[in-house]
Amino acid sequence: MKKLLIATLLGLTAASAQVQAKTLLVYYSFTGNIEKAAVAVKDQTSTDVIQIQPAQKGLNYAANNYSLGSDLVDQIRSKPNDPSSYPAIDPVDVDFSKYDTVIIGTPLWWSNMAAPMQTFLFHNGKAIAGKKIGLIVSSASSGISGVERDARRLIPEGNFTKSLWIRSSQFSSAPKVVAEWLKANGLASK
Repeated sequence: MKKLLIATLLGLTAASAQVQAKTLLVYYSFTGNIEKAAVAVKDQTSTDVIQIQPAQKGLNYAANNYSLGSDLVDQIRSKPNDPSSYPAIDPVDVDFSKYDTVIIGTPLWWSNMAAPMQTFLFHNGKAIAGKKIGLIVSSASSGISGVERDARRLIPEGNFTKSLWIRSSQFSSAPKVVAEWLKANGLASK
């Protein structure tokens, strides 16, 4: 009887931990592609969502072959430990202690993570340390290893899953691709 009671209590504790486990999706989207992936994640999981927005509005990162985005990434590359090298974003208020998993959605800019997302992670990477981290990256053609390096630099103690690379041409099937990635990485929970 005592063993049955202990087993029942352990089962309830495990079930309670699964119910309390929460996922946060943080994303930045310039062209709308990552937003499509974020919607697919939100539709398929019990996830809280935060969208990162640059503090300076109306900037056209695509102008002059993305020269503004390239300049922002170069500034970060040259001084990655200097807070002033990161562009300002709108304030984000989140209690990371409520989450055991964080999914990060970001486009690739010049082989690196988009500058606004780097700003968010620069300021919050320590609070995300130790959590399960899923990374969703959009790009037209370039590989995502630079974005993965940025994420590991900004969250050095993150428990990273396999990243999801969605090429621009794949966004029509984003819900299916996202569903497969969520399941394969143990991130599906609804």
